[in-house]
Amino acid sequence: MHKEPCSIRFKNGELDDLRTRLLVDLKHEQFAVLLGKTEDAGGVKIVTVREAIYPSQRDIEESSIASLRINKIFVAETLHQIKDRLDVDTYIEVHTHPFSTGHTAFSGIDDSDERRFSDYIAKKWPGIEYASVVLSQNMYDALLWRCGERCYIEATIKTQLTCEAIYKNHDQDDTVIDSEQSDIFNRGILALGLANMRKIMSGQTIAVVGVGGIGSIIAENLVHMGFKHIILIDGDKLEMSNLNQVVGASYKDAQNNAYKVDAIANHLRGINPKCEADPYKISVHSHEAEIALAHADWIVVGTDNHSSRFRIQEYAFKYYVPFITAGLNISVEGDKITDISGEVITVRIVDTYCLSCLNRVNYDAVAGETHPDPAVREGLVKRGYISGKEIKEPAVKTLNSIVADMAVDSLIYCFSYKIALFGA
Repeated sequence: MHKEPCSIRFKNGELDDLRTRLLVDLKHEQFAVLLGKTEDAGGVKIVTVREAIYPSQRDIEESSIASLRINKIFVAETLHQIKDRLDVDTYIEVHTHPFSTGHTAFSGIDDSDERRFSDYIAKKWPGIEYASVVLSQNMYDALLWRCGERCYIEATIKTQLTCEAIYKNHDQDDTVIDSEQSDIFNRGILALGLANMRKIMSGQTIAVVGVGGIGSIIAENLVHMGFKHIILIDGDKLEMSNLNQVVGASYKDAQNNAYKVDAIANHLRGINPKCEADPYKISVHSHEAEIALAHADWIVVGTDNHSSRFRIQEYAFKYYVPFITAGLNISVEGDKITDISGEVITVRIVDTYCLSCLNRVNYDAVAGETHPDPAVREGLVKRGYISGKEIKEPAVKTLNSIVADMAVDSLIYCFSYKIALFGA
């Protein structure tokens, strides 16, 4: 799994808003401060942007096409705001190089000013993190400073959709599709276009949580579509009773009680030897799962319980990772099927809906599945808050396939939403 040393992550549409506002005037440098929250995810810094603050005209003491000076009172007031709030701890300054249409980098003056400012923050505002971003008309550079140490680490900007992403300096989309991969994915290239296939086959990491009836099909479809970095999270083992649902698992795997993720990972590598499939034999509630999911570009959820979906949503909101959930319901009364229904939900950070507001999380069920006291869990069942806890839900592989296909199509749409194939 590819891990960047630091990423600065934006909500859906907010990087576009920032660039539109700062690059409307190409005759003057522009400035903004982003308030962020920095999390340490396994030694990697993830900065989520919570708010943008723009100086007024009176806050700008000097501005030209190549220079800018901001009133110190504006800076101090912003730092005070960070100190007084619980939801932010990071000061991110953004300025533009409007004269540059492409490559951009921090100038020597920028480096000197930011080094002094990082020393100032370390001395006067301990506990506040500091990052800096410079935007040209089409590219960016970004740094996270180690305040008080006079050094920095490179940072990457991440957005909710690839169509909003911009390149860092010369790191343009130069993903090479070799002749063998071109042969394997020839029909995908014809359908989606080379540019979209390059996005899919680049460094995007997709996490699949729950690799049972729906999740295993999702994982297989991802590899068939060209994704090469797959995280698989599931702590369950294979049994004869679930073998008929799990794509990629063999009779021998079920006999040996193999972990689902190991069987699926081997299956994915068999489809494409260049696929990096990382199996995690863990619960989604574990700290290790949180760290793994924090580094994903997308999470696809194929679990069958409320507590796991609720937990994944928590991680997604904490680290700004967009996610897709896929679910299927089959209700049987006597010898009759009374309901067959499925749904796929895509959630990006700052969308106007989530699993909770769509009533797709039953909090009584969450308590019954996760409460540390067994007596409480059983009490909820006995009082009728959770029904059918011990009953295995019916499942049919063909129906799982329909929902899994829809989930992967939704993900492809987010990578290449402009193409006619998906109705744009």
